[in-house]
Amino acid sequence: MTRLGLCLAVPLTFAVVVSAQGPAPEHRAAPSTAPVAATTATPPAPDTFERYCFECHGTYKPEAGLSIERLLQQPSVGEHFETWAKVAEMLETEMMPPVEATDFPSDAERSSAAHWIRSTLAAYEAAHAGEPGRVTVRRLTSGEYGYVIRDLTGVDIPVGIDGSSDSVGGEGFTNFGDVQFVEDTSVERYLEAAKTVADHAIVGAGPLDFYQDAGQTGLELSALHRINDLHETRGFRVVSGEGGRPFGLDRYGKAFYVAWHYKHRVALGDPQATLRTLAVKEGITGRFAEHIWSVVNTPNPGYPTRETVDRWKAMAAPTSDVAKSIAHAHAECDEIYKALTTWPSWFFARGDLAAGGAGDESPLVFDDSSLGAEAVHHYRYALGPRPAR
Repeated sequence: MTRLGLCLAVPLTFAVVVSAQGPAPEHRAAPSTAPVAATTATPPAPDTFERYCFECHGTYKPEAGLSIERLLQQPSVGEHFETWAKVAEMLETEMMPPVEATDFPSDAERSSAAHWIRSTLAAYEAAHAGEPGRVTVRRLTSGEYGYVIRDLTGVDIPVGIDGSSDSVGGEGFTNFGDVQFVEDTSVERYLEAAKTVADHAIVGAGPLDFYQDAGQTGLELSALHRINDLHETRGFRVVSGEGGRPFGLDRYGKAFYVAWHYKHRVALGDPQATLRTLAVKEGITGRFAEHIWSVVNTPNPGYPTRETVDRWKAMAAPTSDVAKSIAHAHAECDEIYKALTTWPSWFFARGDLAAGGAGDESPLVFDDSSLGAEAVHHYRYALGPRPAR
């Protein structure tokens, strides 16, 4: 793995494994220690407990293991709320003190003690309402990890994380945080899984993306992107197979116009114009414009180049109406490029378009009729010794 892939794998491991939980449910922010202590401070307890309860539920061998004296020494009733609720119930039902006791509280004292317990517990509950309590930081299970990888990357990647590392809690669920352990070997497995995912990532060729097959690098995709861009911006196609259409042929018309404009640059009031500056304005490359200029100025060109060159040389010179002359020149150049780019189709007995336009999609048929020769043009070739290789 490259250094870049490792840099991607490390955060992927800890972001997915350690931060395993999705967005937590919104809870009210837990108050700080100082405000909680102030709002839940236990008010002074009535002396009912000391007068009637400490004798059996004091600090020395308390009955039933319940020491009310120790409970009253705690800073808050919250940690022992269940015990306090039982004490309140015993007071309200008059089950305590027991019948064998020697002294009993009055109804007002019972009511006061029970009310103190209930009101204190209610105040504590209100102060801590919305707090989730202890939350165990958990990791993703093997199934969750696979789903997260698919959601993040868009592809199914076998990462090698199976259910053998998932423990089942008493409730029968594997996503129970208290039974999910993360050992050194588990972290290593998750790191290796993240490296596997990183191998499928494409980094450096645009937005981060993932592919089903590993091995495609950003350099490869970047090269393919440049090739496609080259064909789209500078390429052209005259004819193609079934369903294909020509494209980019209008660049010929622009190049012919650039050559015409450059030829009449003085008459057009643009004496400083160059082929490359005119090419930029027309959206073509300077080299292509220079090539067309050299072709139309080639002395005695052969057939069929001569047909195109003659049509370009026959174009009218600009008049005093520069705008009208330029528009007329553009139209003439378009007609020249259309004739130039369609003659191969005529030569091979094909239609202008292979997609059902003006022609057909039938394959070429070579027979006596299609290959019948007719003397129309005469050619002259220079005979001489073949140059040595």
